[in-house]
Amino acid sequence: MAATSGESRNVQRAFVGLLAKPLVTPDTDAELYRLVVRRLPQVKESAHRLGYRVQRVGRAVRLVRVPVAATVTFPPVPADVMPRRVRSLACCLAACCEETSGTVTLQKLSDMVRDLIAAPGMQVAPYDPEERPQRKLLRDAARLLEEFGVLCRRTSDESLLDEWTESGQGVGAGYAVDRDALLLLTSPDVLELAFATEPPSEEQWAATRTIRQLRALIETPVVFYADLSDDDANALRARRGPRSHDVAVATGGHIEARSEGLLVVLTDDERPATVVDWPRARAADWVALLMADIAGRHGTRQSDGTVTLTSIQVDEVVDDLVNWRGEYMNSAQKQAPGTIRHDAEKQLVELGLLRVVNDDSWTLLPVAARYRDPDITITTPAEAPR
Repeated sequence: MAATSGESRNVQRAFVGLLAKPLVTPDTDAELYRLVVRRLPQVKESAHRLGYRVQRVGRAVRLVRVPVAATVTFPPVPADVMPRRVRSLACCLAACCEETSGTVTLQKLSDMVRDLIAAPGMQVAPYDPEERPQRKLLRDAARLLEEFGVLCRRTSDESLLDEWTESGQGVGAGYAVDRDALLLLTSPDVLELAFATEPPSEEQWAATRTIRQLRALIETPVVFYADLSDDDANALRARRGPRSHDVAVATGGHIEARSEGLLVVLTDDERPATVVDWPRARAADWVALLMADIAGRHGTRQSDGTVTLTSIQVDEVVDDLVNWRGEYMNSAQKQAPGTIRHDAEKQLVELGLLRVVNDDSWTLLPVAARYRDPDITITTPAEAPR
């Protein structure tokens, strides 16, 4: 029984790891790759329950989030997400990798991207490798493909990359192209699914309710009843028990039931990358934590559990925090106007605790109450709170 329980947990770790890193190779994460490949049939079964597809080509495995009823779940945007221009250049780089054999340098790829974008019919802004900002963007695009395992660095001297980025001289870096990962990343059938826009019928919408609920629970920090249609909200309330069981079987986590919605709590085990490490012992984190607490106390509480603040009220919260704990903030927070608010917004939005409206007003979500009354201990004026 213990062995069976341990094996089930390994399947859950493999599945959750693949959710966090949808394209994995031995070069990007050897431990996760072994975990997934050794339990691939069970991982595929877990994926199938949520309407996902697991594809394997050679030494690369990808989890494909197939749209359900022509829709996908949108989790909060990560604070470190690459700009759209970098992602566009990464797509162009991937296309150029199709035309390479053996190893290739960043300088060579740069020339290929320039020529590709200059071709008639391309709807991508021109790329000029003579401009340093453009080279920096291409360097970031190459790093993105490294994360996916498409490009495997074969040169370890960072000075070569820095020299190319700053001056355009030299080869930049040498790479090998992982064609298995490239094939999965640029799979035409996956792209076709992503661009499918035909709206679902009422029958499709109702028939896919269970899968849509499970995806929302697993892919987002929290599911609020207020964000759902009346039919979906009522169905989720009524089926909370079965959905909690499904989530536990797939991930090993558990459901925290709240009056405003459901929250999935994953175990903090030996693969902590799937669990947010927050707050940490640094100024940006404790400032964001206190901002959320003060905002929750001084904003206007709504019937759905949210707390709203105008942009002016948010600035007042910043002023209150500076007057209270300003001496313990870092130099950027003390000297650069707007840093405190910007850093707090970035963290709280990514964590799924805050939504910022177009007029810069705040909507603090009910789940932020989990961090109410934070215990911040001040040690000495020379040290940051902990």
